[in-house]
Amino acid sequence: MLSCMKQPTIEFAGTELQPVGGDRFDVHLPDRWSSLVGVHGGFMVGLAVRAGEQLVPDRAVRTVATSFRSSVTLGAATLRVKEARRGRSTSNVDVVLSQDGRDAVVVHLTMLADLADTHRVEWEQPAPLSIAPVGECVEIEPPNPVPHFLCADGRLDPASLPFSDGPDTSVRGYVRPLDGETVDAAWLAMICDWFPPPAFVNVMPPAGGISVDMLTHIHRATPSVGEDGWLAGWFEITTSHDGLATEHGRIVTPDGSAVADSVQTRWTARRG
Repeated sequence: MLSCMKQPTIEFAGTELQPVGGDRFDVHLPDRWSSLVGVHGGFMVGLAVRAGEQLVPDRAVRTVATSFRSSVTLGAATLRVKEARRGRSTSNVDVVLSQDGRDAVVVHLTMLADLADTHRVEWEQPAPLSIAPVGECVEIEPPNPVPHFLCADGRLDPASLPFSDGPDTSVRGYVRPLDGETVDAAWLAMICDWFPPPAFVNVMPPAGGISVDMLTHIHRATPSVGEDGWLAGWFEITTSHDGLATEHGRIVTPDGSAVADSVQTRWTARRG
């Protein structure tokens, strides 16, 4: 019987999601995705996107709204997925990552049907980011124990390095997938949280590094890039007030075509 057939395992960034029924996945959160506090938030968002794609395979993830309710530790976790609403053009999908009986990360996905060309209204003004050439940028050397920076190939503009007391609170540079990986919606949802927090240019961690909420919009999940595969990224904080900083981020192709945008709030209050 079909209901007795084993469901295929799905994967994101080298991590398998084991299906347990049609709307639940078990996952082991590995050491390589350890971050400053627990497991890297963008990685967990990418897992949620992959789970949503599995539940609703006929629609594309366009907007991802995430609430980080508590930190998550390495090891076993569970993803629960529900298509909360299905309209003619969009689906609203809820994904909850839980650990030890606690709902730790809640992700809301807006997924879009393939619209006929006659229903599309489109315009764009490409805006290349003002970043030093790739050859002048520096490789990211992750501090111990923050290995998640090794999960992508990245370069940083030397004028926006963490702990450099730079002229503004921004981090900018280039990023591309590791060999064998591809750019897709899950990868972009992760990469919008992958760069070092802009607050680290001027303050020491963990202030400015702990994610509270994140909104990501994916313009094109399979962008057209050159042979070298680089995408440009710029993440900036202009305001930190009452313990929360608002970070605005942008990922574009080398010619300035929009790939993904993000808005994130980060905790900047110091305890103790």
